[in-house]
Amino acid sequence: MNKHKFGMREFFILLVIALSAYTVWPSIQVHTKKGEEQKAFLKENPKLATRSINFGLDLAGGTSITLQIDPSGLKEDDDIKDIQAQSLEIIRNRVDQFGLSEPQISPSGDDRILVELAGVDDSTAKSLVGSTAKLEFKILAESEKFNTTLTLIDQYLTRQTTDVTAGDSAATDSAAVKDSTVAAADTAKQLSDEELLSGNVATAEAPKAEDSAKTEETEAAPASAVGKALSAYYMNVGNGGFIAEEDIEKVKKLLELDGVKKLIPRDVNFAFGSGLEKIKNDSPVKAKRLYLLKRRAEMGGDDIVNAQPHRISDGVSAGEIAVTLKFGGIGPKKFSAVTAANVGKQMAIVLDNQVISAPRINERIPNGDAQITGLDDMAEANRLAVVLRAGALKAPMKIIESRTVGATLGEENIVQGFGSGAIGLILCLVFMVAYYRLGGFIASIGMFINTLVTAAVMSVFNATLTLPGIAGFILVVGMSLDANVIIYERIREELKAGLTARAAVAKGYERAFGAILDSNLTTVLTGLILYKIGTGSVKGFGLTLTIGILTSLFCAITLTRAILDWKLAKRDATTLSIGNGFKAINEANLPIIPNRRKFGIISLVLIVASLACIVVKGFDFSIDFTGGQVYTIQYQDDAKHEKDLSKALSAAGITGTKVRSLGGTSANSYQVSMRASEDAQFEVKMADAFKKAGQECVIVAKDNVGPTIGKELRFNAILSVILAWIGILLYVWFRFGKFGLGFGVAAVLGLVHDTIITLGFISAFSLSFDGALIASLLTMIGYSVNDTIVNFDRIRENTQVFGSANFGETINKSMNQCFSRTVVTSLTTLFVCVILAVKGGSSIRDFGLVQCFGILIGTYSSVCICSPIVLWWSNHFKKGV
Repeated sequence: MNKHKFGMREFFILLVIALSAYTVWPSIQVHTKKGEEQKAFLKENPKLATRSINFGLDLAGGTSITLQIDPSGLKEDDDIKDIQAQSLEIIRNRVDQFGLSEPQISPSGDDRILVELAGVDDSTAKSLVGSTAKLEFKILAESEKFNTTLTLIDQYLTRQTTDVTAGDSAATDSAAVKDSTVAAADTAKQLSDEELLSGNVATAEAPKAEDSAKTEETEAAPASAVGKALSAYYMNVGNGGFIAEEDIEKVKKLLELDGVKKLIPRDVNFAFGSGLEKIKNDSPVKAKRLYLLKRRAEMGGDDIVNAQPHRISDGVSAGEIAVTLKFGGIGPKKFSAVTAANVGKQMAIVLDNQVISAPRINERIPNGDAQITGLDDMAEANRLAVVLRAGALKAPMKIIESRTVGATLGEENIVQGFGSGAIGLILCLVFMVAYYRLGGFIASIGMFINTLVTAAVMSVFNATLTLPGIAGFILVVGMSLDANVIIYERIREELKAGLTARAAVAKGYERAFGAILDSNLTTVLTGLILYKIGTGSVKGFGLTLTIGILTSLFCAITLTRAILDWKLAKRDATTLSIGNGFKAINEANLPIIPNRRKFGIISLVLIVASLACIVVKGFDFSIDFTGGQVYTIQYQDDAKHEKDLSKALSAAGITGTKVRSLGGTSANSYQVSMRASEDAQFEVKMADAFKKAGQECVIVAKDNVGPTIGKELRFNAILSVILAWIGILLYVWFRFGKFGLGFGVAAVLGLVHDTIITLGFISAFSLSFDGALIASLLTMIGYSVNDTIVNFDRIRENTQVFGSANFGETINKSMNQCFSRTVVTSLTTLFVCVILAVKGGSSIRDFGLVQCFGILIGTYSSVCICSPIVLWWSNHFKKGV
């Protein structure tokens, strides 16, 4: 490198830092504000919401929607519990495809589903989970039928008077009905097509006086609508004509009148467009289209296999947003037949009885592709594509409640968690500076830049940060520092070998690159599989881990190297301040391979004890896995009581509860979730506990909820971990040559070893098994495999130098050479996790404990278990596999 040269590398680094800072700024603006101030700010600046990191339900709360199955949409032989289970999975599929991290979706009672989402506004949440998504293709009614139907309705409405006026007395209505109802208005049966088209309307008797009260109730319409024709509401009369925004509700009420319904032929029905449109491009007036459609659908959406949003690139509709539909199976043939039979007609694409668009069929469409246009923006197109791909709900569902909910972890836990994490991080950086001096300071700069770039990438993707995501980030911090530790240990070796500072840096980075690349790529592979296959907390962990590892590679290999080069070039230095370390670990000569049988016995005892504990004692599953009861607690004041309720429950010996605030109502309400109790007097005992603690509150509601981590989520979590293990095995096999399969098998067996023993630890100490604990287990797996691959890389390097004649000695030498790196990396990561375990709130303490234990057991297995397995494999498969 030329002295004092500012090249493309430095320019690229500064550009990345500047862009990252610019990208993260919206997140800082949004999350430095709280409560109502934040809501007001987002309302004034809606674009910032799409450019900032969202906080998940556990950290910031979100929107809670309760859906109830509409029994009118069920058949006699339908099992409502089956419908509930099927609808729950469809809703979960929609939410996952939409990209929302870690939603809470659970059955409630026999016919309800509780959905909690973070990072979306109320209207988006409702349209995403509340729509039935029943897609139909219908032909518009002929112009003659439309005109005749409209004329009859106009005649009825213009001659109808007080029977549609709201607020009149029953007696007055009775007299008015007798005097003013025309024959067409009360036809006893719906008209046939022939009667309608001929204009012959049979006369019917006027309603009796005693029925007048019922008539008034069912046919009430706005007073302003009296005597006004339906056609008068059209801004341009025609099938698909516009109805002004302010008249839409009036027209809906008119079309619901019994007299009007009887005039509409049985084979057609009215349907509004799905959204408001501008009459003209330069007009501020907005309106909805009103269509008369044939009642029978030509085909439904059951045959749709894919739906993708896009922007039309050419033709008269260039620039418009659309969703392309792809039919599968016999769908293309059906669609081809429908379009061939209706050339020249308009075909309405109807979703949940609303017309999305009504294009004209110009020719037969043989390839089974359709296109939905008329969408407002790409967000709407994406949401529509998601619900169409996920499929229609098995029955219509009504939104019976929508409200905001507080963080599931509780405000106190979050404050303590972030505070303890910051303390641990500071201790970690202080240790790095003390141990590696200038090198530690540069590594700390790299870690801060890594944090900035990771946050920037998450902001670009509008990602949601949750506690499992933070777990992934802790692992990223550890691996980021680990990369620097590997480099510095290599540089020390080169300096001891007599190289100058600049030559040692160049050689150290070159020799460390392979180990860093392999360890990080195996972790990225794990993260991608967890993100793609997993759901809930597994998915959030995988996303953060993948982004963080990729950015840490950039910071460790490019950024810190540039700073070191600049430092050495500026002063033409021949020495480098990276400390000397501790002699005890730098020159370690531990008999790892000679004692491999002892380590094997220790591990066997731990595994047997862990399995026995799991079988006998089991796990303390949280409400996330078991379901339970949810109580709504209400106060009359405006103060915050989350902490008070938690203390009252704890003092009464009621454990395993989650307390959070509820919004969306004028009352000061809180939600207490816990596992189901078999004690019939439990509610009374809980009320007494609140009373003893001086809490002036009442229990206003109780509900039973199912598990948020159901069978499918558990299956997907296990499947994703197993696939990650297989991916690691295959990658290591490919990278490590002749004995690659042995290295891969050893790495996977080490992970299985760590997982079983950690699960035994969780069982033995009765730690609450929830979604956060799953993230802890995944962190342990990621950390363990990273440590193992670094050690394996040194074994591979030494084998190339010394050969495989004395393979056991080579392995032992390699483990001792890596021992200082192993200890330092474990210590830096433990600083954060120990503080979380000691200082974190009740919900985060278990999380920190598992992290600590996982790091210790992962370090033990990578040194003492995995390397002996490699030796055993080489002895039994001398020719390699």
